[in-house]
Amino acid sequence: MKSKRNGETLKALVIIDMTNDFVYETYEHEGTLYEGKLVAPMAKAIVDKIARLIIKVVKGGTVSVIRIPKDHLNAFMNPELELKAAELGIDEVFMTGLVEEVCIYVNSLGFLERGFRTNIVKGCTAPFDEEKGREAFSELTGCGAKMVDDIPEDIKVILLLEDEHDENSEEIKSGEWPPHNMKGTTGAMTVKTIRDVLEGRYS
Repeated sequence: MKSKRNGETLKALVIIDMTNDFVYETYEHEGTLYEGKLVAPMAKAIVDKIARLIIKVVKGGTVSVIRIPKDHLNAFMNPELELKAAELGIDEVFMTGLVEEVCIYVNSLGFLERGFRTNIVKGCTAPFDEEKGREAFSELTGCGAKMVDDIPEDIKVILLLEDEHDENSEEIKSGEWPPHNMKGTTGAMTVKTIRDVLEGRYS
Protein backbone atom coordinates (compact mmCIF):
# COMPACT_ATOMS: atom_id res chain seq x y z
CA MET A 1 0.00 0.00 0.00
CA LYS A 2 1.33 3.43 -0.89
CA SER A 3 1.59 6.31 1.56
CA LYS A 4 -1.25 8.82 1.51
CA ARG A 5 -1.47 11.46 -1.15
CA ASN A 6 -1.35 15.13 -0.15
CA GLY A 7 -4.43 16.00 1.86
CA GLU A 8 -5.67 12.41 2.07
CA THR A 9 -6.39 10.85 5.44
CA LEU A 10 -5.34 7.26 5.99
CA LYS A 11 -7.18 5.55 8.82
CA ALA A 12 -6.24 2.44 10.78
CA LEU A 13 -8.22 0.02 12.94
CA VAL A 14 -6.01 -0.78 15.93
CA ILE A 15 -6.61 -4.09 17.73
CA ILE A 16 -4.70 -4.44 20.99
CA ASP A 17 -3.93 -7.72 22.79
CA MET A 18 -6.83 -9.87 21.60
CA THR A 19 -4.80 -12.96 22.44
CA ASN A 20 -5.70 -16.23 24.14
CA ASP A 21 -3.96 -15.44 27.42
CA PHE A 22 -6.00 -12.26 27.86
CA VAL A 23 -9.37 -13.46 26.61
CA TYR A 24 -10.16 -17.02 27.69
CA GLU A 25 -9.99 -18.78 31.03
CA THR A 26 -9.68 -22.00 29.03
CA TYR A 27 -9.34 -22.53 25.30
CA GLU A 28 -8.63 -25.37 22.90
CA HIS A 29 -5.90 -25.45 20.27
CA GLU A 30 -5.14 -28.47 18.10
CA GLY A 31 -6.91 -30.81 20.49
CA THR A 32 -5.24 -29.59 23.68
CA LEU A 33 -6.92 -27.52 26.41
CA TYR A 34 -5.03 -24.51 27.76
CA GLU A 35 -5.63 -21.91 30.48
CA GLY A 36 -5.39 -18.15 29.93
CA LYS A 37 -2.73 -16.47 32.06
CA LEU A 38 -4.01 -12.91 32.52
CA VAL A 39 -7.68 -12.88 31.61
CA ALA A 40 -9.72 -9.67 31.48
CA PRO A 41 -13.14 -10.67 32.88
CA MET A 42 -15.19 -9.05 30.10
CA ALA A 43 -12.83 -9.78 27.21
CA LYS A 44 -14.95 -12.53 25.64
CA ALA A 45 -17.83 -10.08 25.17
CA ILE A 46 -15.87 -7.98 22.66
CA VAL A 47 -14.44 -10.75 20.45
CA ASP A 48 -17.40 -10.97 18.04
CA LYS A 49 -17.80 -7.17 17.99
CA ILE A 50 -14.21 -6.71 16.86
CA ALA A 51 -14.58 -9.53 14.33
CA ARG A 52 -17.55 -7.68 12.80
CA LEU A 53 -15.45 -4.51 12.52
CA ILE A 54 -12.76 -6.47 10.69
CA ILE A 55 -15.32 -7.87 8.27
CA LYS A 56 -16.58 -4.36 7.60
CA VAL A 57 -13.05 -3.15 6.90
CA VAL A 58 -12.07 -6.09 4.70
CA LYS A 59 -15.26 -5.84 2.65
CA GLY A 60 -14.37 -2.23 1.91
CA GLY A 61 -11.51 -3.26 -0.36
CA THR A 62 -7.74 -3.82 -0.21
CA VAL A 63 -6.45 -3.64 3.34
CA SER A 64 -2.97 -3.96 4.85
CA VAL A 65 -2.89 -6.15 7.98
CA ILE A 66 0.22 -5.52 10.05
CA ARG A 67 1.13 -7.28 13.29
CA ILE A 68 3.55 -5.44 15.55
CA PRO A 69 4.70 -7.34 18.66
CA LYS A 70 5.28 -5.48 21.90
CA ASP A 71 7.13 -6.58 25.03
CA HIS A 72 6.01 -3.52 26.96
CA LEU A 73 2.68 -1.88 27.79
CA ASN A 74 3.61 0.86 25.35
CA ALA A 75 3.69 -0.45 21.78
CA PHE A 76 5.73 2.59 20.74
CA MET A 77 8.68 1.05 22.58
CA ASN A 78 8.93 -1.03 19.41
CA PRO A 79 10.17 1.52 16.83
CA GLU A 80 8.49 -0.49 14.08
CA LEU A 81 5.10 0.98 15.03
CA GLU A 82 6.06 4.60 14.47
CA LEU A 83 8.07 3.76 11.36
CA LYS A 84 5.23 1.77 9.81
CA ALA A 85 2.64 4.44 10.62
CA ALA A 86 4.84 7.07 8.95
CA GLU A 87 5.54 4.84 5.95
CA LEU A 88 1.85 4.27 5.33
CA GLY A 89 0.82 7.82 6.15
CA ILE A 90 -1.61 6.88 8.92
CA ASP A 91 -2.95 9.90 10.75
CA GLU A 92 -6.16 8.63 12.35
CA VAL A 93 -6.70 5.52 14.48
CA PHE A 94 -9.70 3.65 15.87
CA MET A 95 -8.79 1.80 19.08
CA THR A 96 -10.23 -1.57 20.11
CA GLY A 97 -9.16 -4.44 22.35
CA LEU A 98 -7.60 -4.85 25.78
CA VAL A 99 -7.20 -3.54 28.44
CA GLU A 100 -8.92 -0.15 28.91
CA GLU A 101 -6.94 1.09 31.92
CA VAL A 102 -3.64 -0.42 30.79
CA CYS A 103 -2.70 -0.90 27.12
CA ILE A 104 -5.66 0.94 25.58
CA TYR A 105 -4.90 3.90 27.86
CA VAL A 106 -1.12 3.90 27.36
CA ASN A 107 -1.24 3.44 23.59
CA SER A 108 -4.09 5.90 23.02
CA LEU A 109 -1.95 8.48 24.84
CA GLY A 110 0.97 7.44 22.65
CA PHE A 111 -1.02 8.11 19.48
CA LEU A 112 -2.37 11.40 20.84
CA GLU A 113 1.09 12.61 21.84
CA ARG A 114 2.31 11.96 18.30
CA GLY A 115 -0.51 13.95 16.72
CA PHE A 116 -2.77 11.13 15.54
CA ARG A 117 -6.49 11.71 15.60
CA THR A 118 -7.44 9.06 18.12
CA ASN A 119 -10.86 7.42 18.46
CA ILE A 120 -11.99 4.71 20.87
CA VAL A 121 -14.75 2.45 19.54
CA LYS A 122 -17.50 2.06 22.15
CA GLY A 123 -18.27 -1.51 23.14
CA CYS A 124 -15.07 -2.84 21.54
CA THR A 125 -12.77 -2.52 24.55
CA ALA A 126 -12.82 -4.10 28.00
CA PRO A 127 -11.13 -3.38 31.34
CA PHE A 128 -9.71 -5.44 34.16
CA ASP A 129 -11.67 -3.16 36.52
CA GLU A 130 -14.71 -1.22 35.28
CA GLU A 131 -14.17 1.85 37.46
CA LYS A 132 -10.53 2.13 36.43
CA GLY A 133 -11.60 1.74 32.82
CA ARG A 134 -14.03 4.65 33.15
CA GLU A 135 -11.33 6.77 34.78
CA ALA A 136 -8.90 5.99 31.97
CA PHE A 137 -11.42 6.97 29.30
CA SER A 138 -12.29 10.18 31.14
CA GLU A 139 -8.64 11.16 31.08
CA LEU A 140 -8.23 10.16 27.44
CA THR A 141 -11.22 12.20 26.29
CA GLY A 142 -9.82 15.12 28.28
CA CYS A 143 -6.62 14.74 26.26
CA GLY A 144 -8.50 14.80 22.96
CA ALA A 145 -9.53 11.22 22.23
CA LYS A 146 -13.05 10.75 20.88
CA MET A 147 -15.51 8.01 21.79
CA VAL A 148 -17.23 6.76 18.63
CA ASP A 149 -20.08 4.33 18.02
CA ASP A 150 -18.67 2.81 14.82
CA ILE A 151 -15.82 2.96 12.35
CA PRO A 152 -15.87 4.67 8.94
CA GLU A 153 -16.07 2.81 5.64
CA ASP A 154 -12.66 3.88 4.36
CA ILE A 155 -10.23 2.23 6.78
CA LYS A 156 -7.32 0.74 4.82
CA VAL A 157 -5.00 -0.59 7.56
CA ILE A 158 -5.47 -3.00 10.45
CA LEU A 159 -2.77 -2.82 13.12
CA LEU A 160 -2.49 -5.75 15.51
CA LEU A 161 -0.51 -4.60 18.55
CA GLU A 162 0.05 -7.74 20.60
CA ASP A 163 2.06 -8.65 23.69
CA GLU A 164 4.82 -11.12 22.93
CA HIS A 165 7.31 -11.82 25.72
CA ASP A 166 10.35 -13.89 26.44
CA GLU A 167 12.03 -14.44 29.79
CA ASN A 168 14.03 -11.21 29.35
CA SER A 169 10.96 -9.05 28.76
CA GLU A 170 10.78 -6.02 31.01
CA GLU A 171 7.23 -6.90 32.10
CA ILE A 172 8.09 -10.51 32.90
CA LYS A 173 11.28 -9.64 34.78
CA SER A 174 9.47 -7.00 36.83
CA GLY A 175 7.37 -9.66 38.55
CA GLU A 176 4.33 -7.35 38.42
CA TRP A 177 2.53 -9.62 35.96
CA PRO A 178 2.43 -13.41 35.72
CA PRO A 179 4.23 -14.87 32.68
CA HIS A 180 1.82 -14.41 29.77
CA ASN A 181 1.84 -14.16 25.98
CA MET A 182 5.19 -15.91 25.89
CA LYS A 183 6.68 -16.04 22.41
CA GLY A 184 5.91 -19.22 20.53
CA THR A 185 3.13 -20.35 22.87
CA THR A 186 -0.58 -20.66 22.15
CA GLY A 187 -1.26 -17.98 24.75
CA ALA A 188 0.34 -15.36 22.50
CA MET A 189 -1.83 -16.27 19.49
CA THR A 190 -4.61 -13.99 18.31
CA VAL A 191 -7.93 -15.52 19.36
CA LYS A 192 -9.34 -17.86 16.73
CA THR A 193 -12.48 -15.88 15.88
CA ILE A 194 -10.44 -12.80 15.02
CA ARG A 195 -7.65 -14.81 13.40
CA ASP A 196 -10.18 -16.48 11.12
CA VAL A 197 -11.76 -13.28 9.87
CA LEU A 198 -8.33 -11.76 9.30
CA GLU A 199 -7.53 -14.74 7.12
CA GLY A 200 -10.77 -14.24 5.21
CA ARG A 201 -12.59 -17.34 6.46
CA TYR A 202 -16.04 -15.92 7.01
CA SER A 203 -19.36 -16.18 5.24
